Amino acid sequence: MQVVRDGIRCECGNRGCWEQYASGNALVREARALMAAGSPTITDHFRSVVGNAEDITGPLVTEAAKQGDRLARELLEEIGRWLGIGIADLAAALDPGMFVIGGGVSAAGDLLLEPARTAYRSHLTGRGYRPEARIVAAELGNEAGLVGAADLARAGLQGADAS
Repeated sequence: MQVVRDGIRCECGNRGCWEQYASGNALVREARALMAAGSPTITDHFRSVVGNAEDITGPLVTEAAKQGDRLARELLEEIGRWLGIGIADLAAALDPGMFVIGGGVSAAGDLLLEPARTAYRSHLTGRGYRPEARIVAAELGNEAGLVGAADLARAGLQGADAS
């Protein structure tokens, strides 16, 4: 889903895809770019923990944010804002009651979800006239896809046994 016309190139070949703005990959890309550029916004936390920009990982940024690092929190807020904007676009078309956010970046919890909820509320078309969907973190976090695949395989094997 394109969220920025002529935006950042995506692995799919298109430009401006939501994935490039609201994902763990986007979080890491932005943190690495700031460190590689020698940005004055890079905090002492990052300088002391990370030897070079390529050593930055999503879990490292999330942990720094949980410890109160202002840059890490700012990066998660930006990712959360883009997440909320995309969710608002999906809600306009699908009108679900809930969005469940998974993947590694969901480990940031409310540091990610609160900015997403705020952006969602401010970008939702027909706001005030339609119910707002809940935005929650997946209970299984980054393992949700793996557990889901295993469950599908288990169900398929049980169906094969019944034949």
